This record gives sequence, C-alpha cells and structure tokens, in this order.
Amino acid sequence: MITAGAIVAGVRAGVLSAGAVVGDALEAARRLDPVLHFLEELDADGALRLAREVDPAGALAGVPFLVKARTPPGSPILERLMAAGAIPIGTATRARPGPGSQTYGWNGREYTRNPWDVTRSPGGSTAGGAAAVAAGVVPLATGGDSGGSLRIPASFCGLVGFKGTYGRVPRAVGRTLGGLTTAGVIGANLDDVMLATSIVSGPHRLDPTALPPWPVPILADGPFRVAYLPTLSNRYAVDPGVDQLIRDRLPVVEVIDVPLELLPTDDAWPVLSALDAGRGVEAADVQRARAVRDHNNTALADLFNVVDALVTPTTLTVAHGYDQYNENIIVGDPCWAFNVTGHPAVSVPVGLLDGLPVGAQVVTRHGDDATALAVAKQLMVELKRP
Repeated sequence: MITAGAIVAGVRAGVLSAGAVVGDALEAARRLDPVLHFLEELDADGALRLAREVDPAGALAGVPFLVKARTPPGSPILERLMAAGAIPIGTATRARPGPGSQTYGWNGREYTRNPWDVTRSPGGSTAGGAAAVAAGVVPLATGGDSGGSLRIPASFCGLVGFKGTYGRVPRAVGRTLGGLTTAGVIGANLDDVMLATSIVSGPHRLDPTALPPWPVPILADGPFRVAYLPTLSNRYAVDPGVDQLIRDRLPVVEVIDVPLELLPTDDAWPVLSALDAGRGVEAADVQRARAVRDHNNTALADLFNVVDALVTPTTLTVAHGYDQYNENIIVGDPCWAFNVTGHPAVSVPVGLLDGLPVGAQVVTRHGDDATALAVAKQLMVELKRP
C-alpha cells in the first residue's frame, strides 16, 4: 500500500483516481479479511460513491481508511477526515466490551490476526485497523487510546501509533471526568500520521475544550537528550531481546541516566476509567487516583527539565498469541501510566525479534508532541514483511 501522502499527490496530479485507489483497497480487504479477520463491516458502495465525489484539493483526497468499530457516526475525527477527502471503506474490529486485557480483536466469530504471523494478535483495542494497515489494505485507521490502544497494536504490527497530549484530538463525548482517552490514528508512515492528526485536531462543537489546532510540525534534528527505562515497574520485566533491540537504536540520541520514581497506576487507572464511563466510585478512591496523577506529573516534569524525552519499550514482549490476551495482561504495562497523566506518547518500530516487530515508546512533556515525534523519527526503523 502506498502512503497517504503519495495517494494525495497522485490524485492532485491526475495520475491516480480516487475510485481506483479505493477499489484496490476494497479488493485487498475482501481478499485478506478471510485470513486476518480485521473487518467488522465493509461499506463498498458508500466508499465508491464518496470516491466519485472526492475533491482533489482535499488534504487527504482519495485516501482510504478504516474506522474503529463503535465510533459514533458524527465523531469529530471521522467528520474531519472525511471533510479532508479521506474515504472510510468500513469498520475495523476491536476487543469485546468488558474488563480485562484489550490486546486482541474479535469480529463476532474469529479473533483478528497479525499479518506478521497469523498465530499472533495484532494487539488492541485498535486491532482490526492495525492489522489492515500492516497488511497494506489502507494507510491509516482511526482509534482511541485510553490504556495503549493505539500504541500496543502499533508495537505488535510494526506501525506508528500516536497518542497526542490529552485533548489533542476532540472526541464526540467531549472532556471526560477521568481524562484517560485521546482519539487518534495509526499508520505505517510517520508523516501520514502527523498529517492526519493535524487535520483532526482543534476544538469542535462536541468538544469545545479540546486543545487548539495543531499544525503539522517541522521536526527538529536534535541533538536530543533522552532517558531510557526498560520498565516502569519493578514487578514486570521486559523481554531481554526487546530491551536489547531498543538499546541498539539509542546511539542516535544522547542517553542520560536520570532517576524516575512513578507511583503505580494499577489502582488509579480503574478509578479514572469508571469516572469516564459514568460509574460510581468512592470519594477516597478518587482522592488516591488524583494523588497518583499529581505525583507522577510532578516526577515527569522534573525529568523533562533534564532530558528532552523518555524512551521505553512500548510493550514488554512481542505479539502474543491471538487468543492469549488474559495470560499476557501486563504486556502493555509501559503505556497506561501516560494515559493517567495525559502526556504525549508515540510508538514506532525499531526492529524485529524472532521475525516479529518491536516498538519503542517516546514520551515528552505536556504539549510537546513535536519533540516526541522527532525523537521517534530518529529511533524508528522501516520494517519489511517477508
């Protein structure tokens, strides 16, 4: 699949037609979904109709994409992508509702599979979108990240998953009490992800308190000073192979040994999630969650006074089995701390371990999304599936 940027350039120049691009995506979806099970629903008629009506001047003219299942039809991210000329071809799988690990996908009959190895999960909860992007069906897919739901599948599938600063992308439900979830996109190309995020950013009538519009940044070349932590918790160890692959990429930046002591988010995250869902919580639990958030925000502010970015593994291991999410519930442990604090975090591929992608996560201070992306660009490695 060519990049979104190349599609837009081709449509504008008249060397590509939106109809042909969308037709190719639909054909690839029909061919690969019986193997990978990434679709909840395909909307071929609607996609082809939109392709015939596309304005070649749109910033995403003719770019096909998948929408995460259960996304409200009038959500700001969907509305703005389509206004820019991007064309939804259908909805992609996510995990079943309910508690527990969300690092898998389910279409109602089958588990979603990882294109790198169909015995493995593509992660989640943006499972189908990640599988489809990794398989080359579409260059972009939408998602939301409340505990790693963009970053974990990016790590498992060798993609870019970007969770901007909390509020970077407006949401249909507006600002929530717990403040965990940031909408966003997942893609194979960093420039595509930045462009799409810029397009969908800025306040919306459904979320007027969202952050101001975010122009596509010109990424700095560095040099960058970073802290590297192989794990944020003394309880959960990273796979040594994952750790070593990331360390092998670190010479492109300057690594500074800086201590960081974060309070565990195990108790805070469920309380904030309950608030987001409108469930009742005890006042004392809210106070404890707030204390965790405040402590960790202060600790990270102190860290970012010394370094430009924090680098961690995105996931502690490579992709687990497609149905082994409960056995591997802590695999995304490096991710959810930054939903509690709201910091920008991006996952990019840095290599392969036993033929499966490894992702590195880059975190920066609130609002400094551009530096996270700039460091990530230096660390990332372009992967080619066999």
